[in-house]
Amino acid sequence: MERAIVAIRQAREAGLTPQTQFGLIGSPTIQSELKRLGYKELPSVSTIQRILATHGLTHPLGVSDETAAYPWPLAREPNAIHATDIITRYLRGGQAIQNIHTIDHYSHAVYLSQQLTKTSDTICQFLRESWAKLGLPFFHQTDNEGIFSGGYTHPRVVGKVVRLCLFCGVEPIFIPEYEAKRNYQVETFHSLWARGFWLRWVFSGLEEVQTQVPHFTKWYHTDYCPPTLNGKTPQQMRQTFQPFRLTTRLDKLIPVERLPITTGRIHVIRKVDVQGTVTFFNEEWSLHKKWIGEYVWAVIDTAQQQIDFWHLPESDTEWIHLKTRAFHLEEPVQKLLPEFYRNCKRCRERLPG
Repeated sequence: MERAIVAIRQAREAGLTPQTQFGLIGSPTIQSELKRLGYKELPSVSTIQRILATHGLTHPLGVSDETAAYPWPLAREPNAIHATDIITRYLRGGQAIQNIHTIDHYSHAVYLSQQLTKTSDTICQFLRESWAKLGLPFFHQTDNEGIFSGGYTHPRVVGKVVRLCLFCGVEPIFIPEYEAKRNYQVETFHSLWARGFWLRWVFSGLEEVQTQVPHFTKWYHTDYCPPTLNGKTPQQMRQTFQPFRLTTRLDKLIPVERLPITTGRIHVIRKVDVQGTVTFFNEEWSLHKKWIGEYVWAVIDTAQQQIDFWHLPESDTEWIHLKTRAFHLEEPVQKLLPEFYRNCKRCRERLPG
């Protein structure tokens, strides 16, 4: 089987016959060719991709999001995972409104805010309000925009938003760069919000937007049934759920001045580039060229000051530990306050480490 996979790839790359001169050369195409040749037990596209990588036959033409298994984090209960994103829209006259949206992966409940600026301070304040309303999640997923990650200047940066998450016992998850579809829950909500709210009104200013948003939010939670909730509303999905909220008492424990780095875990999902490396927090990390085109999950442990790199070949297989590297921090790491400690084994199911 392995020889057949290699032979098919080499023949299609050489393009010496009319049948191989044109068309695709990726793993799905090779899988289809194996089926045409009469092979009964077909390998998965991710298995084919690994075999190609082993033989040095992977390169940008053969690497795509569709040929690599993506390690989707799964929410098995409310507040397991929240996702936050910002969508910028403009009023007549050109004034920009920064619409900050958080969605709970499991129940699809949301918290919305509208601001004139987007800074790390704005996001931190938004998250505190969101956690007071929806409750604290175990994981908080975002893209890699500087206000979430901490900026693009210093290596091993631990920005304000990450520090706030860690201080409150929340583990940040950063999706791969330039792959907004990995944040599809909140991206899907953006589309609904645009159709059902933003495009149906002509707003005169920020205050009018902020006045009308609660009406949309109420409709969304009590009347709208997201397609994946089997006829239930977000409110019904949370009917018996008792969230761990950021109460006024807990909020007062958050330092007014610079937040410390707290013990906890930071998660980063990346696709290995053609050099066999991944980049995050303004630093490049070398893995191996055999993993080109595959997704890896990096877990940064601030207490141990180390990174563990993991790979999930397929959704129903076990995680493979690739390597451990030091992640030295330039400042002391504070222990998590007992008031913020929570434990949820179900939230960690199918995650590495």
